[in-house]
Amino acid sequence: MSRNLYFEDEISEEKFNLFMLKRLISYAGEYKTTYIKVIFLLIGTSFLSLIPAAINMMIINQVLPQDGKIPDNMVTKAVIFLSFWFVLSIGSVVANFITTKVSTTMGNDIICNLRKDLFDKLMDLSFEYYDSRPTGKILVRVTNYTDEIAGFFINDLTRVVANIFLMVITFICIAFIEIRMAMVTIIVSIPVLLLMWGLARAMHRKVRIERNKQSNRTAFVAEDINGLEVIKAFNREELNDEIFMELSEKYRKAYRQVTKYREMFFPLSHGIIQMMCTIVLYVTALFITTHHFGAPLTLGAVITITTYMQRFSNAAFVICQRLQAITNVTSNIERIFEVLDTPSLITNTPQARDVERIRGEVDFEQVNFSYVEGISVLENINLNVKPGQMVALVGPTGAGKTTIVSLISRFYDIDSGSLKIDGIDIRDMTLESLRKHIGVMMQDTFLFRGTIMENIRFSKPGASDEECIEAAKKAYAHEFIMKKEEGYETMLSDNGSELSGGEKQLVSFARLLLADPQIIILDEATSNIDTQTEKAIQKMFSTVLKERTSFVIAHRLSTIRHADRILYVDKKRILEDGNHDELLAKNGYYARLVAH
Repeated sequence: MSRNLYFEDEISEEKFNLFMLKRLISYAGEYKTTYIKVIFLLIGTSFLSLIPAAINMMIINQVLPQDGKIPDNMVTKAVIFLSFWFVLSIGSVVANFITTKVSTTMGNDIICNLRKDLFDKLMDLSFEYYDSRPTGKILVRVTNYTDEIAGFFINDLTRVVANIFLMVITFICIAFIEIRMAMVTIIVSIPVLLLMWGLARAMHRKVRIERNKQSNRTAFVAEDINGLEVIKAFNREELNDEIFMELSEKYRKAYRQVTKYREMFFPLSHGIIQMMCTIVLYVTALFITTHHFGAPLTLGAVITITTYMQRFSNAAFVICQRLQAITNVTSNIERIFEVLDTPSLITNTPQARDVERIRGEVDFEQVNFSYVEGISVLENINLNVKPGQMVALVGPTGAGKTTIVSLISRFYDIDSGSLKIDGIDIRDMTLESLRKHIGVMMQDTFLFRGTIMENIRFSKPGASDEECIEAAKKAYAHEFIMKKEEGYETMLSDNGSELSGGEKQLVSFARLLLADPQIIILDEATSNIDTQTEKAIQKMFSTVLKERTSFVIAHRLSTIRHADRILYVDKKRILEDGNHDELLAKNGYYARLVAH
């Protein structure tokens, strides 16, 4: 049963830290040169934006009349200063356009790489990971969370670095003009930065809760869409509406908490920064009006320092804004790295090797297995299946039939004992080569959005149309496909809802046969097929399954009565083993099953 239900928040084992941030930034590694250029361009633009303030000081001190006297070359100096100012303004606009375009393109490329790694990891993870989590909670990480992180690379990272440099450069400029004002700026800035850091940490905690509630809601919606037919069949619409509203209410409350901190963050940061500037300006006024704090300031110096303080405060405010945005994605980063760091339980062992061909002999030796540690599902399973044998598994629901055949494909690893194919432990075979030789078809067949031809070709992407059609003929699917108006080019929606249950299974049979596996596993694969089609499938079994090892789970005894061996599975073991006639003669579990 899933351990992460819709009302149960996911708890990250490792909270956000600077190592995670550094690891995220490492995704920009291949763009390092471009990123450095963008940052330097932003820094250069920021530095150039400080020059007009210095020009203002020069204009005030050298161009404007002083004590009623007009300076020499006033017009020439004014034209030079103002022209320089104009060129700097145009350059700043062009530089901002270039940095925005480059950082946007680069940020989306980086996120594309992150999303690819995340998807690759999801494809690599074992079934155990999916068994314990609702699909929606996994889906939201690949979509919403990574999309939000894109903003970190597009805006946050470059803006934070550039504005930190801007603050440093501005401080140096203030110190160059008046060291006393630089000291005052430092004194009033430290408490502001500490307060903003504390607010950001508090916001991160609230954002983590909000993301959990969002994940819960998304997971519920995703499952309801997939299970809509069942919901309608059991008149669950109103009840599920109530559950959704409850989940939405929890998300709304969590979002309100985040909003409260966010709305607190901006006014406080803006207000406190303005207060800091006011203090600096008040001290500046003291320097002008009194000699108690040293020499008074010139008018040009006062205006320049005032302008630089505005730049300094704007840079501090932008950093606070970006810090708030980064705080929003820290919870996303936790979740994404939780997926990337989850070890896959089913991997190639160091000694694993490719096996090009197999005969199809399968050996279970003292196999024990449990999905949850301490709760066994199979105990002491011993089974030797010769190449080409058809083995049927019967028994009550939950006895472990599907588990036995799932172990052959190594969807799960056994707890103890050994499972061999042709005398080779399956853990000594690479997963790719192992599963290349095994064809699996479950009761709940899945077809992808696309044409019937594309769905058949799914198992062998390089197959020709003729090969796909031949596989469909062997699976007795060709006849009904040709009755469709578009034939093999008939477009299917999600999971092939345009086809009947039996038709979907026949297409799945064709897909399986196209792969040409040496071992075939059919788990209730004929449950949705009508009696006439079942007879055709019986003929297919006699030809297609010939010289292939096959494992068939079916409740229809007519499907399996001609199997070479029938295994009765119950009580975590194989209780009976023999063909149909032999088991009837024993008058045991199988005989009672037939009698009923």
